[in-house]
Amino acid sequence: MRVLEIFHSLQGEGVWAGTPMTFVRFAGCNAPLVGLDCVDWCDTSSSWDPEAGEDLSVADVLGRVGEGGLLRACLTGGEPLLQGEEFAELVLLLQLEGRVVHVETNGTLAMPGVVLPDWVTVSPKPPEYGVAEGLHGAVDELKFVVDADFRVGVAETLAAAHPTAAVCLQPEHSGFETNVGAAIEAVMTHPTWRLSLQIHRLLGLR
Repeated sequence: MRVLEIFHSLQGEGVWAGTPMTFVRFAGCNAPLVGLDCVDWCDTSSSWDPEAGEDLSVADVLGRVGEGGLLRACLTGGEPLLQGEEFAELVLLLQLEGRVVHVETNGTLAMPGVVLPDWVTVSPKPPEYGVAEGLHGAVDELKFVVDADFRVGVAETLAAAHPTAAVCLQPEHSGFETNVGAAIEAVMTHPTWRLSLQIHRLLGLR
């Protein structure tokens, strides 16, 4: 597995914001290859390179996750589902250790293997805001980054397609003052949605 970093911190975004987690950030992202507009404002562009970081075995990753002693592990990137069968193996082994496994994905790929993480956050990206068919029924959270091009109708359509998923709107950081206003307006007119602020930025955390 190509791993950029493993660290222990608080979840900074979405439904579980403020919750202690061990983060496994994988190297490699398909966003530039499939033409996603998030490349314009991505805050983890260092993770795009599939050769970045270090090559670790699943056992190595398990050991480093265990060093933090935390209940929850978040598999992120980059795009973590690019890790394929090793990703599926890691999820299973983490769960067998008694850990609650979260994954954050851009939604363009189906979940590898048959074992599902305990919490699946899909952050659909412009311009298509697509969610792979293989993820249907598995999405626990839809997290939309609100930038200048965001349209509420997009979130409404995907929320209807994934009715059990929590919907979070997260203002894009570089245009925060404008974007947070748009996000608040959308949340106030959709009371089941919620505002997601990047609290790790506010607190100076990783």
